[in-house]
Amino acid sequence: MTVIQDMIRETLEEEGNEDLLDYISEGDGEAIDDVEEPVSLDYSFPCTVFIYNLPKVGKEKYARLMQIVGNRIDQHGTSEKCMPINETTGKTDGFVIVTYDAPEMADRALRFFDQLILDKNHTLKSVMMDQFEEIVSRREEFEPQRVLKHFSRVALRDWLGDEKCREQILLRHHTETEVYWHDPMAGLPVLCYGGEREKAMKKVWCDWLVQWSPWGSYLATFHQQGIAIWAGPTNSSNDFTKKMRFEHQNVKFIEFSPNEEFILTWNGSPASEEDNQAVQIHRVLTAEVMWKSRTPGVAPLGGEFPHVLWSHDGQYFAEASTDGTIRVRDTETFKLIKDEGGKKKSLKYDGLHTFQWSPKDNTIAVWTLEKDNNPARLVLVQIPSRVELASRSRTQVEASMHWQSEGDYLCLLVTKILSKKTNKKGATNLEIFRIRQRNIPVDIVEVRDTVRGFYWETKGSRFAVLTTDDAGHRPKLLIYSLGQEKCENICSLDLPSNSFNNFFWAPDGQYFVCAAIGHGDLLFGGLTPDNKLEILHKEEHFMLTEVQWDPSSRYVITAVTQPMQNETGGFRYSMEAGYAVWTFQGRLLHRAQKEKLFQVSWRPHPPSMLSPERQKDIRKNIKTFSKRYDALDDQLKEAARSAFREERQQKTSEFQSVLDRLEEFKDQRMEENGWGEAWEKLQEDQGWVKNQVTHEEDLDITEELISSS
Repeated sequence: MTVIQDMIRETLEEEGNEDLLDYISEGDGEAIDDVEEPVSLDYSFPCTVFIYNLPKVGKEKYARLMQIVGNRIDQHGTSEKCMPINETTGKTDGFVIVTYDAPEMADRALRFFDQLILDKNHTLKSVMMDQFEEIVSRREEFEPQRVLKHFSRVALRDWLGDEKCREQILLRHHTETEVYWHDPMAGLPVLCYGGEREKAMKKVWCDWLVQWSPWGSYLATFHQQGIAIWAGPTNSSNDFTKKMRFEHQNVKFIEFSPNEEFILTWNGSPASEEDNQAVQIHRVLTAEVMWKSRTPGVAPLGGEFPHVLWSHDGQYFAEASTDGTIRVRDTETFKLIKDEGGKKKSLKYDGLHTFQWSPKDNTIAVWTLEKDNNPARLVLVQIPSRVELASRSRTQVEASMHWQSEGDYLCLLVTKILSKKTNKKGATNLEIFRIRQRNIPVDIVEVRDTVRGFYWETKGSRFAVLTTDDAGHRPKLLIYSLGQEKCENICSLDLPSNSFNNFFWAPDGQYFVCAAIGHGDLLFGGLTPDNKLEILHKEEHFMLTEVQWDPSSRYVITAVTQPMQNETGGFRYSMEAGYAVWTFQGRLLHRAQKEKLFQVSWRPHPPSMLSPERQKDIRKNIKTFSKRYDALDDQLKEAARSAFREERQQKTSEFQSVLDRLEEFKDQRMEENGWGEAWEKLQEDQGWVKNQVTHEEDLDITEELISSS
C-alpha cells in the first residue's frame, strides 16, 4: 500500500497538484473483502409505456385529445401521463408517456394500444420505455436479418447410393402412402417407409395426393393447409423427414420448377373468380411466397392445369391470357422481361392458341389460329431477346406441336380441314423443324391415314406414329428416322388390335411399349441400332390406366388406378385396382392388387453428371462395366436360392415332424385298443399273396461304328 501512495505523490508533484496531497489516505486501508459493494442504479422502466402515432394538436385541442386517450389509458390502471407540447411548433409531437403503478398494468396497456385504430388516419403503436433507447439508436442504413427457415440439401441424394442399384416406387392407396424399394432379386417390392413415425404419433402423413419433384429430391404431400415436402432415405435412416411447408389453402395442383428451386401451387379457383391468391410460387428452400396471381385465362397445354409454364432451366416462367398476351417473367425479380428499349412488356399474338417452351433452350414455340384474313402461324421466339427465329404460315388447318426431348427437333402435326361445316379432314403432314441447323429447314412427311398419336424417341432422332383408316379401324404403327438429309420410314407394323391407342418410349430410347389404355393390351418392342423392329412380347393388363418406365429404362409399371374421393369414375376401376412390374422385354416380375389404388409412380433421377461422350463410351463398353454387377447379381441370386432352399427345408421338416407325431399317436392308439392285432389277422384271413414282376422295355437304340485304332 505504501508503494502505491508514493507513486501517487510523485505523480501529483510532477503535475503540479501538490494541494491534493492532503486528500490521500494514510495507512493500509480496509481489506478488500470488508469493502461494501457499490450501489448500482436501476435504469429500467418496467412500468412505463411509450405510445406514439397520436394526432399532433395545438393547445386548443390538447385537453380533448388527452381526455380521449386518457380514458383508454385509465382502463388498465392508475397512471401518470405526460404528453409534452413542442415549444417550436406549438403542437404535441404525437406521443404520450404513461407510467403505471405496476408492471402488469403496463403489459396490458402495451398489448392494447399496439395497432389500435384511433381513426382512419391514425393507427397507434406502443413500446416499453426500456426499448426506446434501442429503437432510437438504430443505424440509418437498414441491415436485413435472416429470419426465414431453411434446410440443408446435403443428403437429398443418398438413396441413389443403394448398393443394389434399386429403384423406388411410390404407392398411394386407401389411406396409406408408401415408398418401396424395387428389388428384383427378392421377387417383390421391399418397404422403405410407410409413415411409421407419423402413425406412432397419431398423425397423417398425407391427406390427399402425393407427387415427386422432377429430380426425385423431394416428395410433396397435399394437405388442407398447403403442401409439405419430404426427403429420404439417408445413409443412416430409411425415414422420410419433413423439410418445408408451404401455406396455401386447398391446393389442387402443384408443379416444381425444372431445377427444383421453386414450387408453384394452384387452389383450383377458375379465372372468373379473380382470386389474387389462386396461383402462388414459393421458394423451396425458405418457403417464401415469391409471386401471386389470379388464375390465368388459358391453360396452354389444354386441360385444367398447368396455366404457367417453366423454361427448361427454371430461369423464366410464362402465362397466357385470352386476349393473346404471353407474359414472361424471370425468377430473379419475378417481373416482366424487358424489350430492346428497356421497357417491361409482354408478347402479343392475335389468335393465340397455345405455346410451349423448348425442353433444352429458352425458346418459345407459339401457334396462332386463323383470324379474319390472317393465316395460322407457327412462331419460334427466343427469350429474353424476343428475336423470331422462324415463322411459318398455314391456312385451313388444325395443328399440334411436339418437341423432341433434346430440343433438336420440333414437329408441327398439321391436318388439312377440307370443310369447316362438316369438319371433314384431309391428309396429315408431319412438318419437322431442324432447330439446330442454319435457317431451321423443314422436312415434310405426308401421312394419308388418320393420325392417332405422335411420339418422339427420347434422346433420339426417331419417332413413332399410330394411325387408323378413316373408319377408325386397321391400326398401324409407323416408325420414321431423321437422317442428315431426309426423313424416311424405317418400319411399319399392323397392330393386332384396334384398341392400341398410346405409345411409350423408354427414357433412354430404343425400347418401347405400345399400350391400349382403358382396355389392357400391351406390346413390348424395340429398335436395333440398324433400325430393325423387334417385337419382344405381347401381354395384357386388363383395364390398365397407366404405363410408366423407370428412369433407368430397365423396368415398366402398368397400373389400374382410380380417381380420388369425390371424383367421377372411381367405381369403374375399383375391382381391378392394382399394378404390375415388368422387365423391358415384357417378362412379369410382380403383380399386386391394391384396393383403392390412387397413384403409383417411379422415383425420378437427377440429370447425369457424366458428359455425353462418357455416357456413349459406357454404352459402347457395357459388357466390360457389367461384369462387376453380373457377379454381384449372381451372388444375390445364389443367396436368394439358398434362403429359399433353407426355408423349404425348414417347412418340410416341420411338416414331417407333424406326420411323425401323428404316426406315433396312431401306433400308440392301435396298441392300446388292439387294432394292430386285428389288422394283422384281417390281412391273414384275406389270403393275399405278394408277387414281384419286372417289366423291361427298350425306349431307344443307337448304333455307332467304332473304328479300331
